[in-house]
Amino acid sequence: MVPQVEFDELEGSSMLAITIAWDNALSWTWDEAIHSLETTMQQIASVVVKLKKEASGESILRKTHVPNKTHWDLAVKKALQEINTSSSELVKVVLARSSRILTATNIDPIAWLASLQVEGEDAYQFCLQPPNGPAFVGNTPERLFHRKWLSISSEALAATRARGESRALDLQIEHDLLSSPKDHLEFTVVRENIQNKLESVCDRVVVEPKKTVRKLRRIQHLYAQLSGNLRREDDEFEILSSLHPTPAVCGLPKEAARLFISETEMFDRGMYAGPVGWFGGGESEFAVGIRSALVEKDSGALIYAGAGIVEGSNPSSEWDELELKTSQCTKLLQLEVPRQSKVENLEIIY
Repeated sequence: MVPQVEFDELEGSSMLAITIAWDNALSWTWDEAIHSLETTMQQIASVVVKLKKEASGESILRKTHVPNKTHWDLAVKKALQEINTSSSELVKVVLARSSRILTATNIDPIAWLASLQVEGEDAYQFCLQPPNGPAFVGNTPERLFHRKWLSISSEALAATRARGESRALDLQIEHDLLSSPKDHLEFTVVRENIQNKLESVCDRVVVEPKKTVRKLRRIQHLYAQLSGNLRREDDEFEILSSLHPTPAVCGLPKEAARLFISETEMFDRGMYAGPVGWFGGGESEFAVGIRSALVEKDSGALIYAGAGIVEGSNPSSEWDELELKTSQCTKLLQLEVPRQSKVENLEIIY
């Protein structure tokens, strides 16, 4: 879609751009187009004013998981049995959980998104909401790809640990993550798959760093950055289709993992783990829609999380990883407040 209103944050300033389309022959006149724009701007202004006010976190009344802990353990054991079977080609599969939270009042997805910015340094925040529909919001650290002309970059992000409460403990956890054979396997499956996909469309692919730790506010992951030069400006949908889904959200081999997920998971993932981003002439960028939730009016929210299952995985440890990944959403609702937003010198010219 072409946005009616686009807001860009730049270094030291911001820019608001609008697109107006009208056609008298189609009974959509200039005056009607301007009236539609003014209505939209009034809605945006009300959101800006609302985000300037401090709002307390929502109170969670009830939380239920699909699958529950018992069924999760069974699913992970089933996956491990499949992975360890000599006749099976499955190396890794990512299993997910959907957590329904019911709150005392409706969750405002825009206010929640503002809260996630506190969690999301060096990450992508997004909110997609069709008219009168649920809002898909998230704070994902995972880039699928970024292209600028013929230059393309991607990231491998896998394996998870909590942050330490002290610097010494944090470094100890980091060392454990870097030295774990199970986490190394989970990570290299992702990195090598993305590298192979990029090499099929690039002259040369550079992986640097090959393996390091990326630290977020609550979590740390194994991380690698990949970059290359495209042989030609292919149809970007083909590049997107080639890279997505990565083994970080599906598994390896892709089709075997997809089949296992469809037979095992007890809910529909919907938009969870899908690509979120934009296409544009000389540049495009997509992230992976993880660390996300679906916010529904009068129904609370569905919070999604997944964990990669490989040889050596433990059902209880993987459940704890799900809890860690969803904590940024649940703790914000209970404890945090949206940070104040500030808009200066807002001017609309048309």
